[in-house]
Amino acid sequence: MVDRDHLWDGDINETVVEEWKDETTPFERIREVLRSTTHPQYASQLAERARVSEPTARKHLEILTEAGIAETVTTGHGKQYKRSPQTVAMQRIRDLHAQLSREELTNGIRNLRERIHTYQEEYDATDPDDLALQFASVDDAEWDILAEWRALERDLDVAQAALALYDFTPDTDSRSGVSHSDRGNHGAFARESEFGASV
Repeated sequence: MVDRDHLWDGDINETVVEEWKDETTPFERIREVLRSTTHPQYASQLAERARVSEPTARKHLEILTEAGIAETVTTGHGKQYKRSPQTVAMQRIRDLHAQLSREELTNGIRNLRERIHTYQEEYDATDPDDLALQFASVDDAEWDILAEWRALERDLDVAQAALALYDFTPDTDSRSGVSHSDRGNHGAFARESEFGASV
């Protein structure tokens, strides 16, 4: 019979970490930690988070760097590691492709192009760099305009790449037998945090 009066006095976080260690290899943990790292960190910091030794972390980080998944930054205290911009972009492309149908991506791309065209018409500029040349000095309001336009351009590139993946995948997922057209709705085209604003 379970003693309901006895409260478990263990550390839930440590239990989760132990399960994570049991279910993954050191390389998988380093790769996972790196993917969630937004600022460069030393191998020792990444090792601590991944629950591996520093030499093990350094070995796997060098492999990830050679593969283009990680980048290094040299500081006065040694080498730091961060995820590469290409890795971030590819993850966003894969996520969009998995979450959105071809039709949703097509509609989202149309919307992004319309918003970019609005900037081009309003400011008589071909792109953000062209607009920046028109500004004598960039104040906060003008910087916001440039930043949003650049974000739209990046989002368009990502969305177009996600759409292009449909041309490189079979119509039917061999594992599930479900065609891409049968996947149904996958939610809004993008969250505001990913695409600057909902589209």
